[in-house]
Parts: sequence; C-alpha cells; structure tokens
Amino acid sequence: MTDDEIVELATGLRSLDWSWLLRDVPAIAARFDWQVLMARSNWVMLDCGFGLSSGGVQGRSGEAESIELMVTDSASEDAPGRAMVRDAFVRMADAITGALGEPTARIPGEFAQIRWAFPKTTLRLKNLAHTVQLTYQTNASLAALDRSIEFEKQDLT
Repeated sequence: MTDDEIVELATGLRSLDWSWLLRDVPAIAARFDWQVLMARSNWVMLDCGFGLSSGGVQGRSGEAESIELMVTDSASEDAPGRAMVRDAFVRMADAITGALGEPTARIPGEFAQIRWAFPKTTLRLKNLAHTVQLTYQTNASLAALDRSIEFEKQDLT
C-alpha cells in the first residue's frame, strides 16, 4: 500500500460509525471494497486485497471485537523479507502518525506494534515479521488481550 492508501484506510476505519455486529460486516466490506469469503457466528473471513484470508473480523456472541487486515504482501521470513516488512511498517507508521497524530503507545519487540487509542476503539499497526497488519479493535477486547498476554508473561495461564 502507498502512504495515501494506508492513511485512507486508517482514517476510514477510525471514522466508521457502525453497530459492531458481525451481521453488518458485509456492508463494511462493501464500503472498503473487500470481499467476504466466509462468515460464521463469531468471525468473518475477508479478502482485503492481499488474497485469501488477508483480512478478518473477529467477535463473540454476534458482536465484532476487531477488524484485522494485512496491509502488505506476505514476505519471505529471511533477512531481506523481514527488512522489507520492517521498512513498510516504519513508513506506514509515519504516514498514519501524520494523519492521526502521535501514537498513544509504541510496543517494541520482535512483533512491534504502534497504537492510536480513541475513546472506544484502538487502531494498531503491527509488524508480524512476514507482513504488516492494521487492526481496528474495541478497547474492551484489546484490554482483555493485553491481560492475557501479561498473564502469559507471568506464567499464570
């Protein structure tokens, strides 16, 4: 994705005003020109332009919790591939920061991520080594995810 495309996607997600019901995902997919590939009671698989299962909406009890989208092609997991993904991650982070302002969190590490938190949702840009992913998520589900990661780190699971 170009800088303009990632900014358009990030600001488009940020400006979504929808029910957060999984049954309404097809309307969201149409708005962003994604294809719904499969829908189940707690998730919807999307092709967001990078192939089969390049996007998805996860949820619980019919309510969506996150929209996860690949924003780069898959790269090889060797040094050149990781460098390509890292460079795309940095470039996209700069572009989104220019549009949304400074991130509210930068989480370093092997799978680095940058977060822009809003009152009810958070936009996350993640470096997954083989691709860059943009996730738009409810704050409640993100808090639950963060708690489970912290429990794992403390060996409490």
